[in-house]
Amino acid sequence: MTASSAPVVASWVAVAPNVLVAAALLVGPGLVVGVLLGLRGVLLTGLSAPLSVTLVAVAAVLAPWAGAGFGLLPVLAVTALAGLLAGLARFALRRIAGGPVAARDGWRVLGSALLGVAGAAVCAALAVRRGIPRPDAVPQTFDAVFHLNAVAQVGRTGNGSSLALGTLTAPERTSGFYPAAWHDVTALVLDLTGSTAVVSANVVSLVIAAVVWPLGAVALARVAFGPRPGVLFAAGLLSTSFSAAPYLLLSYGTLWPNALGTALLPGLLAGLVSLVRSGSRWGGLATALAAMVSLPGLALAHPNVVVSLALLSTAAGATLALQWAAAPARGRPQRLAAVVVGLGVVAVGELWFVARSPVFATVRNTSWPRRESLAQAVGEWVVAAPQRAPVPFLLALLVLVGFVTAVREPRYRWLAVTHVATGTAFVLVAGSDSGTVRALSGPWYDDPFRLAALLGVTAVPLAALGALTTAAGSTRTISAGRPEAAGWVGRVRWALVPGLALLLVLVSGAGYAGDNGRVLATWYAGTDLAGPQETALLARLPRWVPDGTSVAGNPWNGSALAGAVGGVDFLYPHLQGSWGADRVLLAARLDEAATEPQVCAAARRLHVGFVLDGPVTFWPGDWRQPRYAGLAVAGRPGFEPVDSGGRLTLYRLTTCGLGGSGAGPSDYPAVARQ
Repeated sequence: MTASSAPVVASWVAVAPNVLVAAALLVGPGLVVGVLLGLRGVLLTGLSAPLSVTLVAVAAVLAPWAGAGFGLLPVLAVTALAGLLAGLARFALRRIAGGPVAARDGWRVLGSALLGVAGAAVCAALAVRRGIPRPDAVPQTFDAVFHLNAVAQVGRTGNGSSLALGTLTAPERTSGFYPAAWHDVTALVLDLTGSTAVVSANVVSLVIAAVVWPLGAVALARVAFGPRPGVLFAAGLLSTSFSAAPYLLLSYGTLWPNALGTALLPGLLAGLVSLVRSGSRWGGLATALAAMVSLPGLALAHPNVVVSLALLSTAAGATLALQWAAAPARGRPQRLAAVVVGLGVVAVGELWFVARSPVFATVRNTSWPRRESLAQAVGEWVVAAPQRAPVPFLLALLVLVGFVTAVREPRYRWLAVTHVATGTAFVLVAGSDSGTVRALSGPWYDDPFRLAALLGVTAVPLAALGALTTAAGSTRTISAGRPEAAGWVGRVRWALVPGLALLLVLVSGAGYAGDNGRVLATWYAGTDLAGPQETALLARLPRWVPDGTSVAGNPWNGSALAGAVGGVDFLYPHLQGSWGADRVLLAARLDEAATEPQVCAAARRLHVGFVLDGPVTFWPGDWRQPRYAGLAVAGRPGFEPVDSGGRLTLYRLTTCGLGGSGAGPSDYPAVARQ
């Protein structure tokens, strides 16, 4: 793979091919493996993204061991191998099941589901277009610097392994774990389209919102309610209407890996629940197997989403298990007692894993003080607007109707319990500072935003159920029997009510695109990190900086995006990191290069030929910024200004004898300053 810089991209229309490439990567490999495994219909499409993410992330881990660079070829190879194994598994499952191993949907069912997904894709595209007006817009957030530079590093080095990505902020180490699934997918888009890391990240965000999330939501509705075209259409169309998911994490943070993992949850939950909800003993084998095989991809998207899936599946599974154990049958008390004991053991194990295991030791001490009361958090969850998101009154009403229906109907009760379980987790983290809550919220960094995004997993199918219940109830009220029973007026009313219900769903699906766009725009607005002029300068860096030459600069002034936007090697690719001795020395004293031989020696070892200097406007006064004081080189001897843009100026290091390494003045064309 190769990282590249690209011209300014002003229109989403111009990156339509990039969107298609991203959609193919996030759906195509899993679709192939799912078909060979025996999946069909709505569940096949819903599990295609989790399977695809797993194939891409695993290919990235295996590629270095095979002596290959990460790219499309390793993904195709892993997909081919997985397809072969899926075919063998299908053969074995058919022998066990004695028939089809997965649900098969007719064209009417699948068509209704995909039509709803198509409508959701349009709504999501409108929201993304409003929230991210340009595909090369840079989110003005702390985490975006790391994620964008990580994508650029994968493209530049050809190493997308999750076992190596952590070296971005510890470049002197040979290995360092960081979940890389999102970065791998985005780097593939970068490599196949020749765009920048920024454009590729925004394109992947669009596909997550418009394709991955709706497909998973419809799959969960299929498992919950069966092959009912109306409710599947409603679930698809309503899936992109909630601000909490998928838009919140695509902007806040910016938590792109967490957003990808959360978008995979509905499809995975559908696969796990399908084994029980399939209507036969073996009918859900293939879907359940596909969901379990997808768990590595979920973990490599973000480990805390595995805990989120455990919360969701435990709540759903416990409800279904208790219903099964309490059913009239011989020996029911013993069976019920065994289930209760088993669930208790599972609950204790999960609590220990979250609160005490060393897996989350590094994040367990993270704490965000609560910003609201418990009552306020409860209210936000009830009105489907966590973390002060816009209140979708119509959607909230549909969710409430669906919730009441699910509570009253035993077949759907697990969905209501799961909605309460995730809501309880959000409410406690958002509204309480107790030590117990802090200990249990470690996997989510004690961050209510990450738990708020779980709202959509259960709210979407509940809203679809609410729409169906409203339509059915209204029809029965207007005409208690056949439409002919009330004459021609009754016939008209009986025909109008389903149409009005459909209109209600359409209005709910499309009506909130503006609000969701504003949520998405929250952290894209402003220029504190880097505005258009600064990013234009960064995009011009390849004209000045030869291959093999590094650029230094205070990462807090926006120059840290040099790798993501310009594709050059930048010395400090994040706002903080575990830098080696030479990087620490240059951060503190590079401005003394003309007089201090040890500074020049460090610059030569790191191949530093340029410095980006300018004032800091992002989080001014942060305690970590003074350590980069030596990178303020304006007016210092040994540094020549060669280009500028906005707050940033590019200086060439003219001392230290670096001219022979490709940093001499004759090597650079004249570029007009902007």
